[in-house]
Amino acid sequence: MFLHDLRFALRLLRKSPGFTVSVLLTLALGIGASAAMFTVVQQVLLRPLPYPDAGRVMDVNEVHNGRPFAVSAVNLQDWRARNHSFLSLGAYNPSTVTLAGDTPERVDTVYADADVFAALGVPAASGRTLNAGDMREHSAAVAAISYRLWQRRFGGDPSAVGRMVTVDGKPHEIVGIMPPGFDFPEHAEIWLPLVLTPELLSPRQRGAHYLSVVGRLRDGVSQQAAQADIAAIEADLARLYPRQVAEYAVAVTPLLDKLVADVKQPLLVLFAAVLCLLLIVCVNVSNLLLARATTRISEMALRSALGAARAQIFRQLCVESLVLAFGGGIAGLLVGSWALRVLLSIAPADLPRVDGLGLNPLVLVFALVLSLTTGLLFGVVPALIASRTDLGKYLKDGRRGTDVTTSRRGLRQLMVAVQVALAVVLLAGAGLALRSFDQLTRVQPGFDAAHVLTFNVQLPGGTYPTFNSDAAFFREYTQRLQGQPGVIAAGAVLLPPLTPTGFGGTVTFPDRTGPAAEGSMQVRCITPGYLDTMRIPLHAGRAFAWSDVRGGAGVALISETAARKYWPGENPIGRSLRIGVNLGVRETQPREIVGIIGDVHVGAIDDAPPPVVYVPQDQYASDEMTMVVRTAGDPVATVSIVRQVLATMDRNIAISRVRPLEELAARAVAAPKFRALLLAGFALTSLVLAAIGIYGTLAFSVSRRRSEIGLRLALGAGGASIISMVMREGFRPVCAGFVAGLMAAFALTRLMRALLFNVSPVDPLTFGAVAAALAVAAAAACYLPTRRAIRVDPVSTLRS
Repeated sequence: MFLHDLRFALRLLRKSPGFTVSVLLTLALGIGASAAMFTVVQQVLLRPLPYPDAGRVMDVNEVHNGRPFAVSAVNLQDWRARNHSFLSLGAYNPSTVTLAGDTPERVDTVYADADVFAALGVPAASGRTLNAGDMREHSAAVAAISYRLWQRRFGGDPSAVGRMVTVDGKPHEIVGIMPPGFDFPEHAEIWLPLVLTPELLSPRQRGAHYLSVVGRLRDGVSQQAAQADIAAIEADLARLYPRQVAEYAVAVTPLLDKLVADVKQPLLVLFAAVLCLLLIVCVNVSNLLLARATTRISEMALRSALGAARAQIFRQLCVESLVLAFGGGIAGLLVGSWALRVLLSIAPADLPRVDGLGLNPLVLVFALVLSLTTGLLFGVVPALIASRTDLGKYLKDGRRGTDVTTSRRGLRQLMVAVQVALAVVLLAGAGLALRSFDQLTRVQPGFDAAHVLTFNVQLPGGTYPTFNSDAAFFREYTQRLQGQPGVIAAGAVLLPPLTPTGFGGTVTFPDRTGPAAEGSMQVRCITPGYLDTMRIPLHAGRAFAWSDVRGGAGVALISETAARKYWPGENPIGRSLRIGVNLGVRETQPREIVGIIGDVHVGAIDDAPPPVVYVPQDQYASDEMTMVVRTAGDPVATVSIVRQVLATMDRNIAISRVRPLEELAARAVAAPKFRALLLAGFALTSLVLAAIGIYGTLAFSVSRRRSEIGLRLALGAGGASIISMVMREGFRPVCAGFVAGLMAAFALTRLMRALLFNVSPVDPLTFGAVAAALAVAAAAACYLPTRRAIRVDPVSTLRS
């Protein structure tokens, strides 16, 4: 019986190619977009981490001003000694290193202690992981490498374990090869021992926050219990060391939640939006099927007259809907595969866990279930109505040409109202996202990104073992770059602007006492020329000079925010401060503030600029710096020049993260741009589908009321009254849907509050634009049916 219904459904659909193709394309659009978004959500949010019992692996971090913050090594030491919740708490610090060879290569690395591997529970595929003995200050230099690096650098040679590899100019023994797919944190290829010396663990370093921490819970301990345990320890530390700890809280979070924290809510919002679009598709197709069922009244009446039961007719129509849904699902997978490529092309570069993203068996099952569900959603109502055709009423009323399906007009209008309401919600969400993105692009980052090239240089410790050698290298390299053709200015900074990684800590003011004698600032070391290269304004005092060297008078620059916060209404020039956090050389003398410079967004573009203190690179040397080079033309064309200059100084140093500063600035707004583009695409599609629904319903109504309109015209009704009648019928469901959609949007857009920047969830400008767009689309959809209505020939109508 089912096969008979299936053959009959295929035969009927083949006889109506226009209808069939339009339905299949509409379904393919909705199902394909949903499948693509589900693929991203499943891969990023739902796929479990590749660690044993991954639900017990936690990220533990400190929290400052409501935001996650790096952990102090001294605080971590107390957590380890006093907690009762964790089997292990591992500390790590991502970085990059240079691997020597015929072509030096910069690779992502992680300085990690042995507890990191214990917390993750992943053994080495060959050899061993790092152990506690490797963490001693004078232990032999060892390294564990990734499976990917083993294949690329050693060709998969099993004898690689035990061989030496030169890391930053220093030979390291390879003690282990990690299994395929292990790259914690993401993209890491080599793991080196994290050596915490007694100096780094001294009480003076409690304000230095630079570590990430991962832990494994004990059996039977919940996340909430672990949170309470560590929070109690932190509270005790805050009472003992109020100046260093009081401003910090702690957060214990499942590692998966930490990895996807920045993208979880945006992805769920986008997934909800695409499901809303799919619902609009279902309503649209249901409206088409309802209209088609109206044109098949004679067929249903005849089948009923010949003895077909209502259940048989209902079953037949449901089979037709499922055939359409299944065909739409197959087409949707093709659309979804294409849409997935589009998504990846516009997705932010830092979208996590998307390696190997593609349609997988789970997505295929999702698409199948989605197809069957949509088939039932859009098919059941038309099938119920069509299967209840009254043969007697049709035979009695059909001869007069009246619309025996007048009651169905109200249902079709209700469906149009539902489409409009859903479209309003999507349009409002997209409008808010676009407004938020526009507000972000208007934020002045505090520097001029045009024509600036940035790249990282890290000096190998074996070749440059002291702070003096680090400082001398960057001084010479900067000065050489400044003299190159096409180079306007050059400089270097410890961490470039718009970098999520922070470096800072406690700053004290020797000329004060009490609570006012201490503060917290971000710390950046820079070379002379950095301010000119970035075009950061100097508001007072002087900039750094090459004469500001180690051994000379300690100097510092502060940002405007630091000046306002710690010296309100005062002139901080000539005042002194002491920086509590250092890069290995303890600050023994206060620094004199010699200048005030403009605020720079050192972190996220949507965060207010924090207080920042700048110190000369010669006095606060780092072995890794970001070089910035302002050029007269295309900055990318200068890459060969900076490599050549570097090669004349040291051929064993590789540069990494080469990119124009404009690209770095673009990445700061990449995630909001991604959300805005996708929501705008969904919203525009929903608006088009709603307009099609309005047009289809109104056009069908006009065609069914042709005799009535002709009679009105014959009795003297003017064109204006006909236009008014048709437009009222068209706009009635639009107005109802708009009001319902507006109420839903007011409620739902509040869920987007955390994703918006300087825009209210009920922004009147956005909702006004939504109303205007909907009015224009509805008017355009009503135009053709209205034009057709006033062209009805009353004479022909009377003849018929």
